[in-house]
Amino acid sequence: MKLGIRGPIPGSTLRERAESLRRTGYSGIELGGEYLSRTADDLLGELDGTGIEVTAIVGSIALLAADPKARASAVPTDRERVVMAKRLGAESIIEVPVFGQPKFDDLPDGTSAHAYGTDLLVAQLSELAPDLEKHGVDLILEPLNRYETRFMNRLEQAVEVIDRVGSGRIKILADFFHMQIEERAIADSIRRAGARVGYVHLADSNRLQPGAGHTDFRAGFDALKSVGYDGWLTIESGLVSPYHQDEQLVAARELISATWASASS
Repeated sequence: MKLGIRGPIPGSTLRERAESLRRTGYSGIELGGEYLSRTADDLLGELDGTGIEVTAIVGSIALLAADPKARASAVPTDRERVVMAKRLGAESIIEVPVFGQPKFDDLPDGTSAHAYGTDLLVAQLSELAPDLEKHGVDLILEPLNRYETRFMNRLEQAVEVIDRVGSGRIKILADFFHMQIEERAIADSIRRAGARVGYVHLADSNRLQPGAGHTDFRAGFDALKSVGYDGWLTIESGLVSPYHQDEQLVAARELISATWASASS
């Protein structure tokens, strides 16, 4: 188990944020699109000497865009992100298939947007699979709650896509915040997904840092251990207060670490 953060992180530059993570006891940082117009060498230069690893980077986030031209650019973008992830030492790129309601400018008559989108996603991931396998990088599908997407809300829906593609390099992001809205039981869903779980996001029930709400992290961690998960646990949340941010991040880290240590498989 390794601890990282997507956000919040005190600091304005990547280096300042990396120093904040080191200071508060974290090991990794997840990079969003705000960083990815820069070169890998530039990013590595800012991280040099901090001891902070890149946990993952985001992908195109356009695989199921309504516009066919935008979709056509998504796979090449993800190929570039795979190479970039490898250069940065990141294990994964993260893909949200679509935000909101899936809509397609070229939807055939009589075909549902969901069925069409699923077939498109399977075809795109099948195109990307050889690149993932060549570079040893995973593509992580992230189900979101119903208020953010109407396409992929539960882990089982990601499992269906992954099994159709048939590549071990395509996995699931289990986000505890989204799961506590959509899954009947976080632990049961993780156990059913099994080894397909390749990355984890943590936020509490109110989308603040772990410990600020009522999410049962212990049950989820028990399930993660039972399926052999030993990857990144990455906070993606807000904070209770804009003041004393270091203290809040330290408290969240201590809670996660203690809960993981006490979890059983």
